[in-house]
Amino acid sequence: MEIDFWLERWDNNQLGFHQQQVNPYLAYFYGEKGPAVEQRQKLKVFVPLCGKSKDMLWLSQNAYKVFGVECSDRAVKDFFEDNALNYKRAEKDQHAFYQSSDLESVIELYQGDFFELQSSDLEDISDIFDRASLIALPVEMRQQYAEKMAALQKSGTRTLLVTLTFDSEEMNGPPFSVTEEEVHDLYSNSFSVQKLLTKDVLNLEAGLKKRGLTALTESVYKLVRL
Repeated sequence: MEIDFWLERWDNNQLGFHQQQVNPYLAYFYGEKGPAVEQRQKLKVFVPLCGKSKDMLWLSQNAYKVFGVECSDRAVKDFFEDNALNYKRAEKDQHAFYQSSDLESVIELYQGDFFELQSSDLEDISDIFDRASLIALPVEMRQQYAEKMAALQKSGTRTLLVTLTFDSEEMNGPPFSVTEEEVHDLYSNSFSVQKLLTKDVLNLEAGLKKRGLTALTESVYKLVRL
């Protein structure tokens, strides 16, 4: 999807993709099963195509530093204002750069095109949380996305990737169906790929079920940059 598509979604308040709750896989793998709090302060998590995701607030509240990229200026401002966070805005490489100014939170949001990011922007990133980025892209853009992701990361960077799989004939995306085979095709040349779990979530996604889906599975992967 081109940037104009998402900007129009935000302008028209078509935000069905925005989750009101923190993602349970993030809370489990970076909370209950995650590193000790004193170790988290050394980690910085990148959230691509972040919107105004509450996952970023959760990460910050749980001692992680956060860096996100989002094309919509409205989404970025909404994130800080909805969560009553003070912030400052600056220009960086001809793009808007927002940063929390609360002492207890470290959240940086780059407002611009994901594909214009440089590896220097992610030089201090240790982890990536991709819940709604890969599945937001049609098949013809995913290879470009995966290649850009590989180019941005240093060796050892970890990604928690969440995908959805369903019959594409039953529903037009976004979100789009991404199979396990495609995950391996996209990432295995540059990453180690480990599937952590798969879950039937049709009855948990009433909106997608209403759009015509009769089966829906969610899968979680751990990727590590080689």
